[in-house]
Amino acid sequence: MLKNLSPLLSGALLSALDSMDDGDMLTLVGSGYPVQEIVSPVIHLGEVTTEAAADAILSVFPLDNADPSPIMFLDLGGEPYDVPDVAFAVNGIASDAELRRVAMTRLELDDFVALARQSVVTVRVGSDAPPCAFLLRKGSC
Repeated sequence: MLKNLSPLLSGALLSALDSMDDGDMLTLVGSGYPVQEIVSPVIHLGEVTTEAAADAILSVFPLDNADPSPIMFLDLGGEPYDVPDVAFAVNGIASDAELRRVAMTRLELDDFVALARQSVVTVRVGSDAPPCAFLLRKGSC
C-alpha cells in the first residue's frame, strides 16, 4: 500500500496512467455507456461514482496545459445551457487538482464517440446517474 493514494487507484489503473503519453486521452464512463463503442482496454472500478473516480484519477493525472479545454464531456440530458451536476463536480475536481481553472467542452454523441475511440484506456464506473461521460487529455507534470 502506498501512502496518500486513493484505494481506487489499482495497480492496473496506475500502470495504464503511467504508460500514457502527453496528449493521450482517457475516457471515463458510467455503466450506461454503450459497450460496443469502447475499443480501448477497460479498467472497471466497480460501484463508485464518476466524481469519486475523477477525484482519484485527477490526483495523479496531469491535464494538458496546451489544450484550452483538456476535458470534454458527453451530456445526454439535452439541455444546452445547463451543465449536469456531475460535469460541474468533475470540473471543480479538475480545477482543484490542477490549481487553475480548467475549461470543459460539451460534445454531442457522435463527436464524443469518435474521440473516445482514440482513447488509450477507458475507466468504467458502476454509477450511471445521470448519464455522463468524460474525455481527459493527459499533459506533462
